[in-house]
Amino acid sequence: MSFQIKEMDSLSGTKAHIYSVLFDGDDDTLIEQFFNENEGNEHLTEMLRRIITMANDTGCCRQFFREGEGRLGDGVVALAVGNLRLYGIYFNNTIILLGSGGIKNVRAYQDDPFLNAKVEQIKYVAAKINKGIREKDITLSEDGGLNFDNFEVYE
Repeated sequence: MSFQIKEMDSLSGTKAHIYSVLFDGDDDTLIEQFFNENEGNEHLTEMLRRIITMANDTGCCRQFFREGEGRLGDGVVALAVGNLRLYGIYFNNTIILLGSGGIKNVRAYQDDPFLNAKVEQIKYVAAKINKGIREKDITLSEDGGLNFDNFEVYE
């Protein structure tokens, strides 16, 4: 399954670049799907506020995220507000790629087929991006953004 990495200009700021993924055949990025699927959730406004604060004021401090959501060392993290989870890939203080997620009412995301599918999706993306970084197809630019001009995903 092929995808594009897109900077979310409406969420990015002077302290952090916020990216998401657009899978071929989809009209919305994963982060847009997340906001659409969770519209009306009491924690969604706080989730958005945290993302905007990271982008404009604090950067993506590691302590804001729950680590170890994917495989060891793949960078998959969760941003949690109440029982709402947003899964993504942590790069550093200036870059985060946000995927999708949902409401977690179980002990482990693996116990919920919907959440498990969301995490598996971001783990797939993380594996492809980490390979792109290792092969120098994805690099960190001087301004803290991702340079992925040479990065293409084909299944």
